[in-house]
Amino acid sequence: MADTTSSSTTTEPKATEEAAPAPPPGPVKTYRGNCHCGAFVFEVDAPEITKGSDCNCSICTKRAYLWLVPEKPIVVVRDEGKLVGYRFASKNMDHKFCSVCGTTVMATSEMFAAKMGINVRTLQNLDLWSLKLSTFDGKSWDPQYEAPAFSGPEPNPPGLEDGKTYHGSCHCGAVTTAVRVNGSLEDGTYVGPIIECNCSSCARGGYARIYPNASQLTIHGRESLSYYTFGHHVWRHSFCKTCGVYVATDQNELSDEEVAALPEAIRAFRVDKADKRPFNLRVLNGFDVKSVKAMQVDGWTRQMPGYVNP
Repeated sequence: MADTTSSSTTTEPKATEEAAPAPPPGPVKTYRGNCHCGAFVFEVDAPEITKGSDCNCSICTKRAYLWLVPEKPIVVVRDEGKLVGYRFASKNMDHKFCSVCGTTVMATSEMFAAKMGINVRTLQNLDLWSLKLSTFDGKSWDPQYEAPAFSGPEPNPPGLEDGKTYHGSCHCGAVTTAVRVNGSLEDGTYVGPIIECNCSSCARGGYARIYPNASQLTIHGRESLSYYTFGHHVWRHSFCKTCGVYVATDQNELSDEEVAALPEAIRAFRVDKADKRPFNLRVLNGFDVKSVKAMQVDGWTRQMPGYVNP
């Protein structure tokens, strides 16, 4: 949700005899949520969640927030002290993410009834693809976000002379990126998959991924990245230490003994995808992720070993 002190005056519409009364909120349920690594676990009471608020401001777009503003504060079940905050612009909202796994959990602000908004993506056993989403136009609020300029070397992969290069960044600008693709994402000529996955990690991050080769992607400011691994620890997910925005994934460095201990299918997959760099389209500045149609992949049931909710 946009971080701003701007305000406006609205006039509530007068009730008429024809106006239908608002439906009751329904019975309250207790939802359990957590960052991916489980360092922060909480519970929140709310009517059954069938919808979410999708804000189009800069931070919500890059982090893929889906908002729930509860009436009462959450109940903290576990807190290992790993949540860190990120403020920007007017600094009236503190965006909290896990410094271990990068999961954005909530934002705290005096603007909210319970002084916090919850990222619905962190709630357990919730079918995010079935939610009805409403858009909140935080992008139009001032002050306007100024996208950081890319300052690293441009990727120049062979065979993509007719491709297109896109630039992006984390939100704070410590990490900037350039990716060159085959075709164009805007006009439908892009060659390659665009994936949205519902596995435990991707669902929490709301990623929209493409899969360029290493030569197609340049990341400047790697010293500002943190890395997170889980499961078989074959891949490591990179996110900005300061603002928490997930950027890309590359192979984790494993010893010969660790590679030998992997299941045969995972070893083969690791070799086959060694040159791939899964990249988050949400990082791209000025790019509307909703303008591309991502293929939905059921990683929740495919991924083994299965994720265990804390």
